[in-house]
Amino acid sequence: MLDFRPPRDNEFIIGLARIFRPLILGLKMEDAEVRVLGDGIKRLEELKGKHVMITPNHSHRHDPEVMFELSCQAGEEFNFIAAREVFDWNNGLNGWFLQRMGCYSVVRGAVDRESFKTTKRLLVEGKKKLVLFPEGEISRQNDVLLPLESGAAQLSFMALDELQKSKSNEAIYIVPVALKYTYKNDLTSQLNGLISEIEDKLGTNNRQESSLYKRVRLASELVLKTLEAEYDLKAAPDADLNQRIKALKSHILKTMADVLHVSLPETGSNLDWVRILRNTLDDHIYTDEDELPPYQRKIHEEKSEKIKAFYADLDRVVRFIAIYDGYLSPPITQERLVNVIELLEAEVFGQAKIKGPRLVLISVGEAINLLDYYDEYKKNKKPVIEKLRSRLSEQLFKMLCEADKQRQSVFVN
Repeated sequence: MLDFRPPRDNEFIIGLARIFRPLILGLKMEDAEVRVLGDGIKRLEELKGKHVMITPNHSHRHDPEVMFELSCQAGEEFNFIAAREVFDWNNGLNGWFLQRMGCYSVVRGAVDRESFKTTKRLLVEGKKKLVLFPEGEISRQNDVLLPLESGAAQLSFMALDELQKSKSNEAIYIVPVALKYTYKNDLTSQLNGLISEIEDKLGTNNRQESSLYKRVRLASELVLKTLEAEYDLKAAPDADLNQRIKALKSHILKTMADVLHVSLPETGSNLDWVRILRNTLDDHIYTDEDELPPYQRKIHEEKSEKIKAFYADLDRVVRFIAIYDGYLSPPITQERLVNVIELLEAEVFGQAKIKGPRLVLISVGEAINLLDYYDEYKKNKKPVIEKLRSRLSEQLFKMLCEADKQRQSVFVN
């Protein structure tokens, strides 16, 4: 059995979080403002008491806090599914708090039966809406949507099967939610300072260059060259920047697969490979050791410690997945430039800073009624799940584009 962390909803803890949420937005998120667009709150209110899974895009580490703020503005409480590893952060204190806020764990890609059972139970009960991030990874890009995993559709249909046994007239709904981050102020001066700090760490100095874009590109090329050396990869002499980035990602993942004795599908994308490898890591590391004899537990723990380092490699690949030569094509918005600078910060400093007060725009999409697909689903599950995943992806992307029109863009050189 996998090391499952169940939800332990605590009304006192949730109430305190609601009271102190201005501090969360003010201190932890640097004075962020969360604004729900249009009739988003009304759409959630219309589904009160229904069986609902909410599926936001996942572009930033603060998305869970934003979704908590959405629940407060809607006057509701949500349950959340979170990756198992986040429950171990801060020596387990993070997990203690998350569980009491209504979160529970899932080991991605594994047959996490306890997590699946909990998801079905919560959806069937319908007491609270359930939040699941269908990308499975933080994209770290404000206007890019990673290919969605099929888990949201699969788990929702599993719950609908259960619900139909007792309440055949009731539906389960999937509600797409688009989160769009934008900075309120012109960050040109601050970004110049940040790229100078990055250049200092890289041992280079391009302060004489007036174009922020060119300085970021030069720094990116130096980081890429450093990583190629670190991973013993020699770039082809005639390779352009895109080809070098692609070669580096594939090299990292294939090297990891060899160590873990994992076969990667030749036709799979880099993201497919990341998911396979991360699932392999999760499946091993979060296996419940209590059932193992002492010696086998010791060996298991030794291997776990060795392969945990691979998480950093996977995070590195994901950071590069949405970046390509031309991502910063003119006119360049400061949000896109920030995306690339944050990638460089994560590489050089280990983490990225929030650059200033942000406005987070939330668009709540039209609910998808799974009963509309249910008869077809019973006949042939796989294509229906794919159809629903595709519809959800298209709707989220469209919503992100529409939300983008609601902000004032700041352009940089």
